[in-house]
Amino acid sequence: MNFFKRALTSITRRKLKSLIFALIVLILGNIMLSSLLIVQSVDGTKDAILRELPPVVSLDINHERLREIFESQSDPGGIEIDFITFDDLERIEAASGTYIKSFDYSSMASFSTKSLEPYSGENDDYMFFGGDTPYFEVMGVANPNFTLLEIGDAKIAEGRTFTQEEIDKGSPVLIMTQQLAKANDYVVGETISIDNLVVDYTESGEEVVIETMSTDFQLVGLIEYTELPQTGNQGDMMRDDWEATMRNNRLITSNNFVAAHNQEMMETMRPIIEERSGQRMDSLYEYNPLSGVQFTYILNSSEEVDRFVGAAASALDNDFYRFATQEDSFKNVAQPLESMKGILTYAFYITLGSAVVVLALVLFAFMRDRQKEIGIYLALGEKRSRITSQMVVESVAVGLVGATLALISGVFVASFISDMLLSTPQVDPNEVMMFGSRMGNYLTTIDYDSVLQNYRVALTPVSIISFYAAVTTTIVLAQLIASIYILRFDPKKIML
Repeated sequence: MNFFKRALTSITRRKLKSLIFALIVLILGNIMLSSLLIVQSVDGTKDAILRELPPVVSLDINHERLREIFESQSDPGGIEIDFITFDDLERIEAASGTYIKSFDYSSMASFSTKSLEPYSGENDDYMFFGGDTPYFEVMGVANPNFTLLEIGDAKIAEGRTFTQEEIDKGSPVLIMTQQLAKANDYVVGETISIDNLVVDYTESGEEVVIETMSTDFQLVGLIEYTELPQTGNQGDMMRDDWEATMRNNRLITSNNFVAAHNQEMMETMRPIIEERSGQRMDSLYEYNPLSGVQFTYILNSSEEVDRFVGAAASALDNDFYRFATQEDSFKNVAQPLESMKGILTYAFYITLGSAVVVLALVLFAFMRDRQKEIGIYLALGEKRSRITSQMVVESVAVGLVGATLALISGVFVASFISDMLLSTPQVDPNEVMMFGSRMGNYLTTIDYDSVLQNYRVALTPVSIISFYAAVTTTIVLAQLIASIYILRFDPKKIML
C-alpha cells in the first residue's frame, strides 16, 4: 500500500483527531483570512479611488520638515530655506521627463481695486480685508493648458486661453470667470483698466493709499468651473462658500506678469518698511519668483507616479520640499482604514507564526499516539522521507477541509472586524489642507464617506490563492517540525 492510500486510511480511521485538527485550522484560518481580506480590501479601495483621479503630483514645501527644524533651533529666524530654482526644475525634467504629460506652477499676487465689482456669493463680505477696497486674488500660470484646464476643474467657456508667447513675455492678458465678467459687463476681447491700490493702514485701522498701479489688460477668455465645493456640514458650507466666492473672483494671468507685479509692489513698500524698522531691507527684496510656490506635474498615467517621484526626488535632493500624490490625499482622509490595515498586517504574520507553533504541537501529540505504527513502518524498511510525506499529505488534506470552511466564515469575520474598527472621523477641515492652501494644490480632496462607500470585503481569486498558499505552507512547516522530532529516533526506541 503506497503512502497516499495509507494517508487516506489513517484520516478515515482517526475521525475524531481529524475533526479536531480541521477545527483548529478553521479557527486559525478565520483569523488569517479575515486579516488578509481586510488588508486587500483597503488596497483595493485605494486602487479603485486612485484610478478615477488624475495622476497629479504636487511639489511643495515640506511643512513637517520645517516644523522639525524650527523646533530644534534656538534661533528659528536664522534658518534659510533652500527654495527651488529654475535649474532645479530643469534637473527634475531631465531625470523624469518621460513620465510628465504637463507641468505648471502658480505665482500668486493680489489686487486691491475699486476698478472691478466683485461677484458676490452668499458671503460677499469675505472680499474685503481690513478696509473698504475689494480684494482679488491673481493667479499666474506657466502653461497655456494650465492645470485647472488639464485636470478638468475648469473649462474655457468663451474666448481662448493664453498663447505660450504671451506667457513667456508676461503680457498683460487676463482670464476671469463668467460670473465676474457678468458682474462687470465685460466681454471677451475688450481692454480692462485695473487700478491696483497699494494701501497701508494707520494705527486706528484707517486705509491709506500709497500708490496706484494701473494696468490695461486684454480679456482673452472666460472660464467656468466644472465643480465648486458643496457639503452638508454647516461649518463646511461656510468655508466652501467662501472658497467658491474667492474662486469666482480670481483673476488668471501669466507667472511672469505676476513676478514683475510683485517686484514692483515690494519696491513700492520698501521705503515704508525701512522707515518703520529703521534699517535697510535689501536682503528682504532679493525676490525669488519661485519661493513659496507649489508646482504641479500631470503624469501620463497613475502607474507611473511612484517611478516619477523616485526619479524626481533624487534629482531635486532638497529636504525642504516634498512630492505629494493622490495617494497621500487618500491616506490623509482614510487614516482609520490605513491604521486598520497596519494592525491587521501585523496580525496576519503573527497568526501565521503562531499557527506554525500551535499546529506543530498538535501534530506532535498526534504522532506520539502513532509511535508504534511509525516504528513498524521503519522496521519494515520504509524510508523516513516517505513516512514524512504520508504525514504531510494527511495533515494538508484535513487542513484544507478546515481552510475551505474558513473561506465561508472568514468573510463574515472580516466584515465584523471592519465594522468594529471603522468609524467616521471628525476631521478638522484645516487638516485636510496638509500640503498648503487649496488654491495652489490640485490634489483631490477625498471625502471619507466616499472611501467607505467603495470599501468592500469580498473574496477574490488572489485572496483565495493567497489564503490556501498560507494555510498549506503553515501546515507543511508544522508537520515537518513535528516529524523531525519523532523520526530522529531508531525504530526500537520509537516502539518502546
